[in-house]
Amino acid sequence: MAASGRVGVGVLLVLLAAVVVVPLLPGDPSAVRLAGVGALWWFAACAAPVVAAVTTCAFLRPPTNAPSSRSNTTVATWASPVVLVTLAARVCAGTPDSPALVLVALVAPLFALLARSADPMPPTNGVVVLATTAAVGLVLWANLSVVADVARPMGVPRHTALVALAATAFLGMTWRAARRPVGDTGVLVGAAGVVLPLVVVGLSVAAPPWTAWTLTASRAVLTFGVTSAWVTDGRALERSATLVFVEPHRVTALTPGVYRVVEDTDAQRSTTREWSLAAGDALTLRPGDRLVLEAGTRIRFEPGKRVPGSAASGAAWADPPERRSPQTAAHVLGAALTLVGGALALLPRPGPRPWRRAVAGPALLLVLTLAVVCWGIYAVYAAPDLMLAAPPGAGLVELPAVVLSAPGGRALVATCVLALLLLWVATALALRDVLAAYAGPASADIAWAGLLTLAVVAGFWPGDPWRAWLAGCGLAAASVAAPRFAGGGAHAGLAGSLAGALAFAGLAAVGGRLPSWAGAVAAYPALVAAPLAWVVVRVAGAPRG
Repeated sequence: MAASGRVGVGVLLVLLAAVVVVPLLPGDPSAVRLAGVGALWWFAACAAPVVAAVTTCAFLRPPTNAPSSRSNTTVATWASPVVLVTLAARVCAGTPDSPALVLVALVAPLFALLARSADPMPPTNGVVVLATTAAVGLVLWANLSVVADVARPMGVPRHTALVALAATAFLGMTWRAARRPVGDTGVLVGAAGVVLPLVVVGLSVAAPPWTAWTLTASRAVLTFGVTSAWVTDGRALERSATLVFVEPHRVTALTPGVYRVVEDTDAQRSTTREWSLAAGDALTLRPGDRLVLEAGTRIRFEPGKRVPGSAASGAAWADPPERRSPQTAAHVLGAALTLVGGALALLPRPGPRPWRRAVAGPALLLVLTLAVVCWGIYAVYAAPDLMLAAPPGAGLVELPAVVLSAPGGRALVATCVLALLLLWVATALALRDVLAAYAGPASADIAWAGLLTLAVVAGFWPGDPWRAWLAGCGLAAASVAAPRFAGGGAHAGLAGSLAGALAFAGLAAVGGRLPSWAGAVAAYPALVAAPLAWVVVRVAGAPRG
Protein backbone atom coordinates (compact mmCIF):
# COMPACT_ATOMS: atom_id res chain seq x y z
CA MET A 1 0.00 0.00 0.00
CA ALA A 2 1.30 3.47 -0.84
CA ALA A 3 2.11 5.88 2.00
CA SER A 4 -0.87 8.07 1.12
CA GLY A 5 -3.12 5.01 1.20
CA ARG A 6 -1.87 4.09 4.67
CA VAL A 7 -2.75 7.56 5.95
CA GLY A 8 -6.24 7.31 4.51
CA VAL A 9 -6.77 3.82 5.93
CA GLY A 10 -5.60 5.09 9.32
CA VAL A 11 -8.27 7.79 9.28
CA LEU A 12 -10.95 5.24 8.39
CA LEU A 13 -9.82 2.93 11.21
CA VAL A 14 -10.06 5.82 13.69
CA LEU A 15 -13.64 6.47 12.58
CA LEU A 16 -14.55 2.81 13.01
CA ALA A 17 -12.92 2.67 16.43
CA ALA A 18 -14.82 5.76 17.54
CA VAL A 19 -18.22 4.34 16.62
CA VAL A 20 -17.41 1.22 18.69
CA VAL A 21 -15.85 2.90 21.73
CA VAL A 22 -17.93 6.05 22.20
CA PRO A 23 -21.18 4.27 23.24
CA LEU A 24 -19.20 2.38 25.92
CA LEU A 25 -17.72 5.50 27.55
CA PRO A 26 -18.94 6.50 31.04
CA GLY A 27 -21.78 8.99 30.97
CA ASP A 28 -22.88 7.81 27.51
CA PRO A 29 -21.81 10.84 25.44
CA SER A 30 -23.32 9.18 22.36
CA ALA A 31 -26.83 9.91 23.68
CA VAL A 32 -26.26 13.66 24.06
CA ARG A 33 -28.70 15.54 21.85
CA LEU A 34 -27.28 18.11 19.44
CA ALA A 35 -30.03 20.14 17.74
CA GLY A 36 -32.45 17.44 18.87
CA VAL A 37 -30.54 14.49 17.34
CA GLY A 38 -28.32 12.06 19.24
CA ALA A 39 -24.58 12.70 18.96
CA LEU A 40 -23.91 9.13 17.79
CA TRP A 41 -26.30 9.55 14.89
CA TRP A 42 -24.72 12.87 13.90
CA PHE A 43 -21.34 11.18 13.93
CA ALA A 44 -22.14 7.81 12.33
CA ALA A 45 -24.68 8.95 9.74
CA CYS A 46 -23.41 12.41 8.83
CA ALA A 47 -20.01 13.65 10.03
CA ALA A 48 -18.03 10.41 9.80
CA PRO A 49 -19.35 9.43 6.33
CA VAL A 50 -18.42 12.86 4.98
CA VAL A 51 -14.96 12.67 6.55
CA ALA A 52 -14.49 9.13 5.23
CA ALA A 53 -15.49 10.03 1.68
CA VAL A 54 -13.39 13.22 1.61
CA THR A 55 -10.39 11.36 3.07
CA THR A 56 -10.67 8.64 0.45
CA CYS A 57 -10.89 11.17 -2.35
CA ALA A 58 -7.89 13.07 -0.97
CA PHE A 59 -5.60 10.05 -0.61
CA LEU A 60 -6.84 7.92 -3.50
CA ARG A 61 -4.10 7.34 -6.05
CA PRO A 62 -5.57 5.37 -8.95
CA PRO A 63 -3.23 3.80 -11.48
CA THR A 64 -2.83 5.98 -14.54
CA ASN A 65 -0.32 4.05 -16.65
CA ALA A 66 -2.93 2.71 -19.08
CA PRO A 67 -5.76 4.09 -21.21
CA SER A 68 -8.43 5.69 -19.08
CA SER A 69 -11.48 3.66 -18.09
CA ARG A 70 -14.86 5.34 -17.77
CA SER A 71 -16.30 2.55 -15.62
CA ASN A 72 -17.93 3.40 -12.29
CA THR A 73 -18.89 -0.19 -11.53
CA THR A 74 -16.03 -0.61 -9.05
CA VAL A 75 -18.43 0.24 -6.21
CA ALA A 76 -21.49 -1.46 -7.73
CA THR A 77 -21.09 -4.50 -5.50
CA TRP A 78 -21.65 -2.24 -2.49
CA ALA A 79 -24.24 0.07 -4.06
CA SER A 80 -26.45 -2.99 -4.32
CA PRO A 81 -30.11 -3.52 -3.42
CA VAL A 82 -29.46 -5.77 -0.42
CA VAL A 83 -27.18 -3.19 1.22
CA LEU A 84 -29.48 -0.23 0.62
CA VAL A 85 -32.69 -1.97 1.63
CA THR A 86 -31.20 -3.56 4.75
CA LEU A 87 -29.56 -0.37 6.02
CA ALA A 88 -32.81 1.55 5.61
CA ALA A 89 -34.69 -1.24 7.41
CA ARG A 90 -32.18 -1.25 10.29
CA VAL A 91 -32.54 2.51 10.71
CA CYS A 92 -36.32 2.23 10.61
CA ALA A 93 -36.37 -0.56 13.19
CA GLY A 94 -33.93 1.25 15.48
CA THR A 95 -31.67 -1.76 16.01
CA PRO A 96 -28.86 -1.14 18.52
CA ASP A 97 -26.15 -1.50 15.89
CA SER A 98 -27.83 0.57 13.17
CA PRO A 99 -25.66 3.75 13.44
CA ALA A 100 -22.44 1.74 13.49
CA LEU A 101 -23.61 -0.54 10.69
CA VAL A 102 -24.31 2.47 8.48
CA LEU A 103 -20.76 3.74 8.97
CA VAL A 104 -19.18 0.29 8.57
CA ALA A 105 -21.06 -0.32 5.32
CA LEU A 106 -19.68 2.93 3.91
CA VAL A 107 -16.12 2.60 5.20
CA ALA A 108 -15.62 -1.00 4.01
CA PRO A 109 -15.52 -0.26 0.24
CA LEU A 110 -13.55 2.95 0.83
CA PHE A 111 -10.98 0.92 2.75
CA ALA A 112 -10.72 -1.45 -0.21
CA LEU A 113 -10.31 1.39 -2.70
CA LEU A 114 -7.46 2.93 -0.70
CA ALA A 115 -5.75 -0.37 -0.01
CA ARG A 116 -5.77 -1.47 -3.66
CA SER A 117 -5.62 1.79 -5.60
CA ALA A 118 -2.13 1.01 -6.94
CA ASP A 119 -1.77 -2.68 -6.08
CA PRO A 120 -1.48 -5.37 -8.77
CA MET A 121 -3.62 -8.46 -8.58
CA PRO A 122 -1.93 -10.83 -6.08
CA PRO A 123 -1.48 -14.54 -6.85
CA THR A 124 -4.34 -16.85 -5.98
CA ASN A 125 -4.80 -20.54 -5.21
CA GLY A 126 -7.54 -23.09 -5.72
CA VAL A 127 -9.18 -22.44 -2.35
CA VAL A 128 -9.33 -18.71 -3.07
CA VAL A 129 -10.98 -19.32 -6.42
CA LEU A 130 -13.57 -21.72 -4.97
CA ALA A 131 -14.31 -19.48 -1.96
CA THR A 132 -14.68 -16.41 -4.17
CA THR A 133 -17.01 -18.28 -6.49
CA ALA A 134 -19.17 -19.39 -3.57
CA ALA A 135 -19.17 -15.86 -2.12
CA VAL A 136 -20.26 -14.38 -5.45
CA GLY A 137 -23.09 -16.92 -5.62
CA LEU A 138 -24.30 -15.94 -2.14
CA VAL A 139 -24.21 -12.24 -3.00
CA LEU A 140 -26.14 -12.84 -6.21
CA TRP A 141 -28.75 -14.83 -4.30
CA ALA A 142 -29.09 -12.11 -1.65
CA ASN A 143 -29.66 -9.34 -4.19
CA LEU A 144 -32.06 -11.43 -6.27
CA SER A 145 -34.15 -12.14 -3.17
CA VAL A 146 -34.32 -8.50 -2.11
CA VAL A 147 -35.45 -7.19 -5.48
CA ALA A 148 -37.99 -10.02 -5.80
CA ASP A 149 -39.37 -9.03 -2.39
CA VAL A 150 -39.68 -5.32 -3.20
CA ALA A 151 -41.44 -6.14 -6.46
CA ARG A 152 -44.35 -7.61 -4.50
CA PRO A 153 -46.05 -4.20 -3.88
CA MET A 154 -46.22 -3.83 -7.66
CA GLY A 155 -48.17 -7.08 -7.88
CA VAL A 156 -45.32 -9.11 -9.39
CA PRO A 157 -45.24 -12.72 -8.09
CA ARG A 158 -41.93 -13.87 -6.67
CA HIS A 159 -41.24 -16.54 -9.28
CA THR A 160 -41.96 -14.10 -12.10
CA ALA A 161 -39.69 -11.49 -10.55
CA LEU A 162 -36.82 -13.95 -10.16
CA VAL A 163 -36.97 -15.03 -13.80
CA ALA A 164 -37.25 -11.41 -14.98
CA LEU A 165 -34.27 -10.36 -12.86
CA ALA A 166 -32.11 -13.13 -14.27
CA ALA A 167 -33.17 -12.15 -17.78
CA THR A 168 -32.23 -8.49 -17.21
CA ALA A 169 -28.81 -9.53 -15.88
CA PHE A 170 -28.16 -11.67 -18.97
CA LEU A 171 -29.39 -8.84 -21.18
CA GLY A 172 -27.05 -6.43 -19.40
CA MET A 173 -24.14 -8.77 -20.04
CA THR A 174 -25.07 -8.91 -23.73
CA TRP A 175 -25.20 -5.14 -23.98
CA ARG A 176 -21.87 -4.78 -22.26
CA ALA A 177 -20.35 -7.29 -24.66
CA ALA A 178 -21.39 -4.83 -27.38
CA ARG A 179 -19.23 -2.23 -25.56
CA ARG A 180 -22.13 -0.29 -24.10
CA PRO A 181 -21.58 0.99 -20.52
CA VAL A 182 -24.75 -0.59 -19.14
CA GLY A 183 -23.15 -1.10 -15.71
CA ASP A 184 -22.30 2.59 -15.38
CA THR A 185 -25.80 3.56 -16.45
CA GLY A 186 -27.32 1.17 -13.94
CA VAL A 187 -25.33 2.61 -11.03
CA LEU A 188 -25.94 6.27 -11.84
CA VAL A 189 -29.60 6.05 -12.89
CA GLY A 190 -30.34 3.60 -10.07
CA ALA A 191 -28.84 5.96 -7.51
CA ALA A 192 -30.92 8.81 -8.92
CA GLY A 193 -34.01 6.61 -8.65
CA VAL A 194 -33.31 6.09 -4.96
CA VAL A 195 -32.68 9.75 -4.17
CA LEU A 196 -35.52 11.33 -6.18
CA PRO A 197 -38.44 9.64 -4.34
CA LEU A 198 -36.73 10.48 -1.04
CA VAL A 199 -36.69 14.18 -1.93
CA VAL A 200 -40.38 14.05 -2.82
CA VAL A 201 -41.19 12.24 0.45
CA GLY A 202 -39.29 14.86 2.44
CA LEU A 203 -41.21 17.66 0.75
CA SER A 204 -44.50 15.84 1.34
CA VAL A 205 -44.00 15.33 5.08
CA ALA A 206 -42.71 18.94 5.32
CA ALA A 207 -39.88 18.00 7.67
CA PRO A 208 -36.13 17.64 7.11
CA PRO A 209 -34.63 14.33 8.26
CA TRP A 210 -33.25 15.71 11.54
CA THR A 211 -36.65 17.13 12.46
CA ALA A 212 -38.34 13.81 11.61
CA TRP A 213 -35.75 12.03 13.81
CA THR A 214 -36.40 14.40 16.71
CA LEU A 215 -40.19 14.12 16.47
CA THR A 216 -40.01 10.33 16.30
CA ALA A 217 -37.67 10.17 19.28
CA SER A 218 -40.14 12.22 21.34
CA ARG A 219 -43.09 9.87 20.82
CA ALA A 220 -44.32 7.89 23.79
CA VAL A 221 -45.20 4.94 21.58
CA LEU A 222 -45.09 3.93 17.89
CA THR A 223 -48.69 3.28 16.88
CA PHE A 224 -50.96 2.50 13.93
CA GLY A 225 -52.21 5.70 12.29
CA VAL A 226 -55.88 6.19 11.56
CA THR A 227 -55.18 6.17 7.83
CA SER A 228 -52.93 3.10 7.88
CA ALA A 229 -53.94 0.34 5.48
CA TRP A 230 -53.65 -2.09 8.41
CA VAL A 231 -56.44 -0.13 10.12
CA THR A 232 -58.75 0.87 7.27
CA ASP A 233 -58.99 -2.10 4.90
CA GLY A 234 -56.62 -4.54 6.53
CA ARG A 235 -53.70 -6.23 4.84
CA ALA A 236 -52.40 -9.70 4.12
CA LEU A 237 -49.13 -10.87 5.63
CA GLU A 238 -46.37 -11.48 3.11
CA ARG A 239 -44.76 -14.18 5.25
CA SER A 240 -45.59 -16.33 8.23
CA ALA A 241 -45.11 -14.37 11.43
CA THR A 242 -45.56 -14.44 15.18
CA LEU A 243 -46.81 -11.10 16.50
CA VAL A 244 -46.09 -10.28 20.14
CA PHE A 245 -48.51 -7.91 21.90
CA VAL A 246 -47.57 -5.80 24.91
CA GLU A 247 -50.98 -4.20 25.43
CA PRO A 248 -54.63 -5.28 25.00
CA HIS A 249 -55.58 -5.34 21.34
CA ARG A 250 -58.52 -6.47 19.21
CA VAL A 251 -57.43 -7.99 15.91
CA THR A 252 -60.12 -8.51 13.25
CA ALA A 253 -59.78 -11.56 11.03
CA LEU A 254 -60.51 -10.82 7.37
CA THR A 255 -59.50 -14.30 6.22
CA PRO A 256 -61.50 -17.21 7.67
CA GLY A 257 -59.45 -19.92 9.31
CA VAL A 258 -57.85 -21.16 12.52
CA TYR A 259 -55.87 -18.59 14.50
CA ARG A 260 -53.37 -19.74 17.13
CA VAL A 261 -52.61 -17.71 20.24
CA VAL A 262 -49.72 -18.65 22.55
CA GLU A 263 -50.28 -17.52 26.14
CA ASP A 264 -47.56 -17.60 28.80
CA THR A 265 -49.12 -19.19 31.89
CA ASP A 266 -45.95 -18.73 33.96
CA ALA A 267 -42.20 -18.31 33.51
CA GLN A 268 -41.74 -21.94 32.48
CA ARG A 269 -44.88 -22.91 30.56
CA SER A 270 -47.08 -21.62 27.78
CA THR A 271 -50.49 -22.61 26.46
CA THR A 272 -51.56 -22.60 22.82
CA ARG A 273 -55.21 -21.89 22.06
CA GLU A 274 -56.79 -22.23 18.63
CA TRP A 275 -59.70 -20.08 17.50
CA SER A 276 -61.78 -20.79 14.42
CA LEU A 277 -62.77 -17.37 13.07
CA ALA A 278 -64.93 -16.30 10.17
CA ALA A 279 -64.25 -13.17 8.16
CA GLY A 280 -65.10 -10.18 10.35
CA ASP A 281 -64.66 -11.95 13.69
CA ALA A 282 -62.47 -10.24 16.27
CA LEU A 283 -59.87 -11.77 18.56
CA THR A 284 -58.95 -10.09 21.84
CA LEU A 285 -55.31 -10.36 22.81
CA ARG A 286 -53.75 -9.62 26.19
CA PRO A 287 -50.28 -8.31 27.04
CA GLY A 288 -47.74 -11.06 26.48
CA ASP A 289 -49.87 -13.01 23.98
CA ARG A 290 -48.30 -14.17 20.72
CA LEU A 291 -50.45 -14.47 17.62
CA VAL A 292 -49.15 -17.05 15.12
CA LEU A 293 -50.21 -16.26 11.55
CA GLU A 294 -49.56 -17.96 8.22
CA ALA A 295 -48.50 -16.16 5.06
CA GLY A 296 -51.46 -14.69 3.21
CA THR A 297 -53.60 -14.22 6.33
CA ARG A 298 -55.48 -10.92 6.13
CA ILE A 299 -56.13 -9.03 9.38
CA ARG A 300 -57.02 -5.57 10.64
CA PHE A 301 -55.67 -3.73 13.69
CA GLU A 302 -57.07 -1.02 15.93
CA PRO A 303 -55.94 2.58 15.36
CA GLY A 304 -53.76 4.16 18.01
CA LYS A 305 -52.43 0.82 19.27
CA ARG A 306 -48.74 -0.06 19.46
CA VAL A 307 -47.31 -1.71 16.35
CA PRO A 308 -46.33 -5.29 17.32
CA GLY A 309 -42.58 -5.76 17.20
CA SER A 310 -41.80 -2.04 17.16
CA ALA A 311 -39.59 -0.24 19.67
CA ALA A 312 -41.10 0.32 23.11
CA SER A 313 -41.09 4.09 22.55
CA GLY A 314 -39.57 6.79 20.40
CA ALA A 315 -36.77 7.19 22.92
CA ALA A 316 -36.04 3.44 22.79
CA TRP A 317 -35.95 3.65 19.00
CA ALA A 318 -33.52 6.58 19.05
CA ASP A 319 -31.24 5.26 21.80
CA PRO A 320 -31.87 1.61 22.73
CA PRO A 321 -30.17 0.60 26.01
CA GLU A 322 -28.56 -2.42 24.30
CA ARG A 323 -26.40 -0.02 22.27
CA ARG A 324 -24.12 0.45 25.28
CA SER A 325 -23.52 -3.25 25.88
CA PRO A 326 -20.30 -5.16 25.12
CA GLN A 327 -22.38 -7.60 23.05
CA THR A 328 -23.36 -4.80 20.64
CA ALA A 329 -19.73 -3.69 20.44
CA ALA A 330 -18.74 -7.26 19.57
CA HIS A 331 -21.40 -7.35 16.84
CA VAL A 332 -20.06 -4.10 15.41
CA LEU A 333 -16.52 -5.50 15.39
CA GLY A 334 -17.79 -8.62 13.63
CA ALA A 335 -19.61 -6.52 11.05
CA ALA A 336 -16.51 -4.38 10.46
CA LEU A 337 -14.24 -7.38 9.96
CA THR A 338 -16.78 -9.13 7.74
CA LEU A 339 -17.58 -6.16 5.53
CA VAL A 340 -14.05 -4.79 5.20
CA GLY A 341 -12.72 -8.23 4.34
CA GLY A 342 -15.60 -8.83 1.96
CA ALA A 343 -14.95 -5.51 0.22
CA LEU A 344 -11.27 -6.33 -0.22
CA ALA A 345 -12.19 -9.57 -1.95
CA LEU A 346 -15.46 -8.77 -3.75
CA LEU A 347 -14.96 -5.28 -5.16
CA PRO A 348 -13.64 -5.33 -8.73
CA ARG A 349 -10.13 -3.96 -8.90
CA PRO A 350 -10.12 -0.30 -10.01
CA GLY A 351 -8.99 0.21 -13.56
CA PRO A 352 -6.80 3.08 -14.77
CA ARG A 353 -8.63 6.38 -14.73
CA PRO A 354 -8.08 10.06 -13.96
CA TRP A 355 -8.42 11.08 -10.32
CA ARG A 356 -11.64 12.99 -11.01
CA ARG A 357 -13.30 9.82 -12.31
CA ALA A 358 -11.85 7.70 -9.52
CA VAL A 359 -13.47 9.81 -6.79
CA ALA A 360 -16.92 9.33 -8.35
CA GLY A 361 -17.20 5.99 -6.53
CA PRO A 362 -16.69 7.37 -2.99
CA ALA A 363 -18.99 10.30 -3.76
CA LEU A 364 -21.72 7.96 -5.00
CA LEU A 365 -21.42 5.77 -1.89
CA LEU A 366 -21.70 8.84 0.35
CA VAL A 367 -24.87 10.02 -1.38
CA LEU A 368 -26.48 6.59 -1.17
CA THR A 369 -25.52 6.17 2.51
CA LEU A 370 -27.10 9.48 3.46
CA ALA A 371 -30.15 8.61 1.35
CA VAL A 372 -30.85 5.25 3.00
CA VAL A 373 -30.47 6.77 6.48
CA CYS A 374 -33.02 9.45 5.60
CA TRP A 375 -35.27 6.79 4.04
CA GLY A 376 -35.34 4.80 7.27
CA ILE A 377 -36.00 7.90 9.37
CA TYR A 378 -38.90 9.02 7.20
CA ALA A 379 -40.36 5.51 7.23
CA VAL A 380 -40.54 5.24 11.02
CA TYR A 381 -41.76 8.83 11.24
CA ALA A 382 -44.58 8.53 8.70
CA ALA A 383 -45.55 4.84 8.90
CA PRO A 384 -43.91 2.66 11.60
CA ASP A 385 -46.10 -0.26 10.50
CA LEU A 386 -44.61 -0.52 7.00
CA MET A 387 -42.38 -3.49 7.82
CA LEU A 388 -44.99 -5.41 9.79
CA ALA A 389 -44.76 -9.09 8.78
CA ALA A 390 -43.20 -8.17 5.44
CA PRO A 391 -39.98 -9.57 3.96
CA PRO A 392 -36.99 -7.87 5.61
CA GLY A 393 -37.00 -4.24 4.54
CA ALA A 394 -39.26 -4.76 1.53
CA GLY A 395 -42.15 -2.78 3.00
CA LEU A 396 -40.09 0.41 3.05
CA VAL A 397 -40.41 0.72 -0.71
CA GLU A 398 -44.10 1.54 -0.20
CA LEU A 399 -43.27 4.72 1.75
CA PRO A 400 -44.03 7.12 -1.16
CA ALA A 401 -47.47 5.55 -1.59
CA VAL A 402 -48.18 6.17 2.11
CA VAL A 403 -47.26 9.86 2.21
CA LEU A 404 -48.52 10.75 -1.29
CA SER A 405 -51.89 10.15 -2.85
CA ALA A 406 -52.32 8.00 -5.94
CA PRO A 407 -51.22 7.94 -8.70
CA GLY A 408 -48.13 9.95 -7.73
CA GLY A 409 -47.28 7.71 -4.80
CA ARG A 410 -47.57 4.54 -6.82
CA ALA A 411 -45.45 6.07 -9.57
CA LEU A 412 -42.69 6.78 -7.07
CA VAL A 413 -42.92 3.23 -5.75
CA ALA A 414 -42.45 2.00 -9.31
CA THR A 415 -39.47 4.34 -9.61
CA CYS A 416 -37.89 2.80 -6.51
CA VAL A 417 -38.39 -0.73 -7.84
CA LEU A 418 -36.92 0.24 -11.21
CA ALA A 419 -33.95 1.86 -9.47
CA LEU A 420 -33.24 -1.30 -7.52
CA LEU A 421 -33.56 -3.31 -10.73
CA LEU A 422 -30.87 -1.17 -12.38
CA LEU A 423 -28.62 -1.43 -9.34
CA TRP A 424 -29.11 -5.19 -9.43
CA VAL A 425 -27.90 -5.35 -13.03
CA ALA A 426 -24.85 -3.23 -12.19
CA THR A 427 -24.09 -5.44 -9.19
CA ALA A 428 -24.40 -8.64 -11.23
CA LEU A 429 -22.03 -7.29 -13.88
CA ALA A 430 -19.52 -6.16 -11.26
CA LEU A 431 -19.54 -9.63 -9.71
CA ARG A 432 -18.79 -11.12 -13.10
CA ASP A 433 -15.67 -8.92 -13.15
CA VAL A 434 -14.70 -10.32 -9.76
CA LEU A 435 -14.93 -13.86 -11.11
CA ALA A 436 -12.85 -12.86 -14.11
CA ALA A 437 -10.11 -11.50 -11.85
CA TYR A 438 -9.83 -14.75 -9.89
CA ALA A 439 -10.76 -17.46 -12.39
CA GLY A 440 -9.82 -15.80 -15.67
CA PRO A 441 -12.03 -14.22 -18.37
CA ALA A 442 -12.48 -17.50 -20.23
CA SER A 443 -14.16 -19.21 -17.29
CA ALA A 444 -15.89 -16.16 -15.81
CA ASP A 445 -18.92 -16.08 -18.13
CA ILE A 446 -19.69 -19.77 -17.63
CA ALA A 447 -19.25 -19.58 -13.86
CA TRP A 448 -21.31 -16.39 -13.64
CA ALA A 449 -24.17 -17.83 -15.69
CA GLY A 450 -24.18 -20.99 -13.59
CA LEU A 451 -24.18 -19.07 -10.31
CA LEU A 452 -26.97 -16.80 -11.50
CA THR A 453 -29.08 -19.81 -12.45
CA LEU A 454 -28.48 -21.40 -9.05
CA ALA A 455 -29.36 -18.12 -7.34
CA VAL A 456 -32.70 -18.02 -9.18
CA VAL A 457 -33.50 -21.57 -8.12
CA ALA A 458 -32.52 -20.84 -4.50
CA GLY A 459 -34.64 -17.68 -4.58
CA PHE A 460 -37.83 -19.74 -4.83
CA TRP A 461 -37.31 -20.55 -1.14
CA PRO A 462 -37.47 -17.22 0.70
CA GLY A 463 -34.67 -16.62 3.17
CA ASP A 464 -32.96 -13.71 4.85
CA PRO A 465 -31.07 -11.84 2.10
CA TRP A 466 -28.92 -9.95 4.60
CA ARG A 467 -27.66 -13.15 6.19
CA ALA A 468 -26.85 -14.55 2.75
CA TRP A 469 -24.95 -11.38 1.87
CA LEU A 470 -23.05 -11.47 5.16
CA ALA A 471 -22.21 -15.13 4.53
CA GLY A 472 -20.71 -14.23 1.16
CA CYS A 473 -18.69 -11.35 2.61
CA GLY A 474 -17.60 -13.39 5.63
CA LEU A 475 -16.43 -16.33 3.55
CA ALA A 476 -14.44 -13.99 1.31
CA ALA A 477 -12.96 -12.19 4.34
CA ALA A 478 -11.83 -15.42 6.02
CA SER A 479 -10.49 -17.29 3.00
CA VAL A 480 -9.33 -14.51 0.66
CA ALA A 481 -8.71 -11.16 2.39
CA ALA A 482 -7.22 -12.32 5.70
CA PRO A 483 -4.59 -14.67 4.18
CA ARG A 484 -3.64 -12.02 1.64
CA PHE A 485 -3.29 -9.38 4.36
CA ALA A 486 -0.98 -11.70 6.31
CA GLY A 487 1.46 -11.99 3.40
CA GLY A 488 3.61 -15.10 3.18
CA GLY A 489 4.37 -17.43 0.30
CA ALA A 490 2.11 -19.55 -1.83
CA HIS A 491 2.08 -22.54 0.52
CA ALA A 492 1.37 -20.36 3.58
CA GLY A 493 -1.40 -18.57 1.69
CA LEU A 494 -2.99 -21.87 0.71
CA ALA A 495 -2.89 -23.09 4.31
CA GLY A 496 -4.44 -19.85 5.56
CA SER A 497 -7.18 -19.86 2.94
CA LEU A 498 -8.08 -23.46 3.72
CA ALA A 499 -8.10 -22.83 7.48
CA GLY A 500 -10.23 -19.70 7.09
CA ALA A 501 -12.75 -21.39 4.79
CA LEU A 502 -13.12 -24.46 7.01
CA ALA A 503 -13.40 -22.40 10.20
CA PHE A 504 -16.01 -20.13 8.65
CA ALA A 505 -18.07 -23.05 7.35
CA GLY A 506 -17.90 -24.84 10.71
CA LEU A 507 -18.92 -21.80 12.73
CA ALA A 508 -21.72 -20.98 10.30
CA ALA A 509 -23.03 -24.55 10.62
CA VAL A 510 -23.10 -24.59 14.44
CA GLY A 511 -23.89 -20.90 14.96
CA GLY A 512 -27.41 -21.59 16.19
CA ARG A 513 -26.08 -23.85 18.95
CA LEU A 514 -23.47 -21.45 20.30
CA PRO A 515 -24.07 -19.97 23.79
CA SER A 516 -25.67 -16.54 24.06
CA TRP A 517 -22.38 -14.85 24.99
CA ALA A 518 -21.01 -15.94 21.59
CA GLY A 519 -23.84 -14.30 19.68
CA ALA A 520 -21.44 -12.08 17.74
CA VAL A 521 -19.56 -15.14 16.47
CA ALA A 522 -22.83 -16.80 15.46
CA ALA A 523 -23.85 -13.71 13.51
CA TYR A 524 -20.38 -13.02 12.09
CA PRO A 525 -18.28 -16.22 11.89
CA ALA A 526 -15.50 -14.24 10.23
CA LEU A 527 -14.86 -12.64 13.64
CA VAL A 528 -12.99 -15.86 14.52
CA ALA A 529 -12.29 -17.39 11.11
CA ALA A 530 -10.46 -14.39 9.61
CA PRO A 531 -7.96 -13.92 12.50
CA LEU A 532 -7.40 -17.69 12.51
CA ALA A 533 -6.54 -17.61 8.79
CA TRP A 534 -4.13 -14.72 9.41
CA VAL A 535 -2.39 -16.61 12.22
CA VAL A 536 -2.08 -19.76 10.10
CA VAL A 537 -0.40 -17.82 7.30
CA ARG A 538 2.03 -16.13 9.69
CA VAL A 539 2.92 -19.41 11.36
CA ALA A 540 3.22 -21.36 8.11
CA GLY A 541 5.29 -18.63 6.52
CA ALA A 542 7.65 -18.14 9.47
CA PRO A 543 11.27 -19.09 8.70
CA ARG A 544 12.30 -22.46 10.07
CA GLY A 545 15.15 -22.19 12.55
